[in-house]
Amino acid sequence: MKQFFYRYESSIIFSSPVSAHSWLLRCMPRPEPFQHVERTLLRVSVMREAGEAVLLPVCHGHDAFGNAVQTGYVSDAHCRFSIVSEGVVRQTPYRICGTAHDMYLEHTALTLPDGNMERFVGKTLNEKEDVPEDILPGGPVLERALALCRAVHGHMTYAPGVTTVNTTASQAFVLGRGVCQDYAHVLISLLHLCAIPARYACGYLVGEGATHAWVEFFDQGVWRGLDPTNNRLLCHGCIKVAHGRDSADCSVNRGVFSGRAAQQNILDIKVEEI
Repeated sequence: MKQFFYRYESSIIFSSPVSAHSWLLRCMPRPEPFQHVERTLLRVSVMREAGEAVLLPVCHGHDAFGNAVQTGYVSDAHCRFSIVSEGVVRQTPYRICGTAHDMYLEHTALTLPDGNMERFVGKTLNEKEDVPEDILPGGPVLERALALCRAVHGHMTYAPGVTTVNTTASQAFVLGRGVCQDYAHVLISLLHLCAIPARYACGYLVGEGATHAWVEFFDQGVWRGLDPTNNRLLCHGCIKVAHGRDSADCSVNRGVFSGRAAQQNILDIKVEEI
């Protein structure tokens, strides 16, 4: 068992004041069998034009996938929207015992494969290398998932800025480039082609940086975490905040407001073992 401290800090700076701002967050750890939330703190605030910082009330609830969501509304004009979420979680190895709903076998608009991806699956599984025995014992599902993860990692190149939140798995596959969201969408699509239930997951990794996305696949009654961006089966050190069919179900920060301001996003995330 290991313990980790996490801190998620985000600010949106508006080029001119905005108002009537509704927001929805998924920035707090999701309780899971492998992840016990020891303590959490969430602070949401805005800065008015005069430079005055105002703390906002937060409503807590859950979405259709059981993810913790935090919502609120501020009517006053403001030029900055800030979030601080921090706390401590205790983790055992990444395993979620349960069942798999049929929706995790269905393609979405963001994970729909094309003929190139179907051929890629066939080639990968016909030419896959043996899975090292010291990784984890398992059956054919685990072997296929690991083989596809390695193949996606080898096919893709990490390249920020070449894709958007609307880029589909097939588009990213053709580009052969993208970020963790694209790696996850591609792998989910390939796993579905093999009739393996799979879903999108996101959160924070040990170290400093941005939010991260990975894949959970279902194997003999257990959901396991697989990170195609880093080509690894997850064990400890990934603070999970949400899962869903694809990234559209798991946005960490989403909002609407009145105003025509441009936005500058500042994000700082830190996770460390304690």
